[in-house]
Amino acid sequence: MERPTDEEILKYERQIKDQEIGNTPLVSTEYLNGDPIYHSKLVHLKSSGCKMRTIKKDGNCFYRAFAFRFCELVRDQPPDLKDKLIQKCVSTKDLLAQTGYDLSILEDFYDPFYEALSSDKDLLEIFTTEYLSDTIVCFLRILTAALLKRDRELYEVFVLDSYPTLEAFISACVEPMYVESDQIHIVAMANTFNITIRVGNLDTTPTEKINYHEISPMDGESTLSLSLLFRPGHYDILYDDKL
Repeated sequence: MERPTDEEILKYERQIKDQEIGNTPLVSTEYLNGDPIYHSKLVHLKSSGCKMRTIKKDGNCFYRAFAFRFCELVRDQPPDLKDKLIQKCVSTKDLLAQTGYDLSILEDFYDPFYEALSSDKDLLEIFTTEYLSDTIVCFLRILTAALLKRDRELYEVFVLDSYPTLEAFISACVEPMYVESDQIHIVAMANTFNITIRVGNLDTTPTEKINYHEISPMDGESTLSLSLLFRPGHYDILYDDKL
């Protein structure tokens, strides 16, 4: 069997990377072969000028989608606002310290996220480098856990029907990698970074328009807004600035 050429190897590596974070048309074969209502909704989005960036389906899709789009937005801001948003990231160390996490250990998780926000390094390259992308996801999961612990009186009521304690929920559904996210994870990210997260729900309601659920931070006005497209069990990034 002949060894593949360098060009074939590079092409294969690019295909693998594209599965993690890539560009895809809104109306792709994945949707064309699915429910016709999904197809109708996506055609409507496309006609409105929307675009989508696909995210790897591995249970980390919410955090990966949030992190990539948040970093994009921060990088695009005027210098003063960009610096303010980056300082918000720096301040998360205080949250981690308050809730008992060892910063000397977590520094290795924090650094890739800080670099993705503040450096000029190609963002797509960062997020298609598996260990960097997964490290950023892990850091955001730990931040979520820290926020839930600090503000337990706010979040505990939403998990005690299914878990005996908030800590049990965190151990099962927040800190582990590859576990799907729910609304509580989204609320935590909105509150941590003071950002509005709009979730377009690709459901089977008989209407062309996507139903949006908007989650805004509880303390203070949001400085940024990002959109995600949700279908059962998965999130992608939605670029819908024209809506």
